[in-house]
Amino acid sequence: MIPHRALLVLAALGALTLTLAGCGDSAQSDDGASVVFGEGVIPASVPADFPVPEGAVVGTTLVDRMNHRTEFRLNLAEEATAVIQYYTVSLVSAGYVVDNSEGDITLWSIEFSRDTLRGSVLIQPAGNGLAAVVVSINRS
Repeated sequence: MIPHRALLVLAALGALTLTLAGCGDSAQSDDGASVVFGEGVIPASVPADFPVPEGAVVGTTLVDRMNHRTEFRLNLAEEATAVIQYYTVSLVSAGYVVDNSEGDITLWSIEFSRDTLRGSVLIQPAGNGLAAVVVSINRS
């Protein structure tokens, strides 16, 4: 069963993708904008030690400065099971606590925390040995 929160994040990612197609790189100009959209580069608001698999291609990104939230999408030439294992081990190795890890063959959700940071990693098979990952990070 897919967690309700995971469905909401996937729906938001779909809306983000549609928004990016029609509105450029940010909701306003980047000089003080509260919400900034991007693509291709992991946002600076992501902790430097956050694990990102080698060879991952960064897709769409969102930084919501007002709500202290950052989201980004990764596309990987890896099976979803290998990506799940990577994040389960790498998050703990980087000092994060894995608070919950559950899912099925269509979607896997890993919730993590460290100090005032909370987040989730959603992993979904993308077919032909590929996986799509959506990372959401919130700071209190």
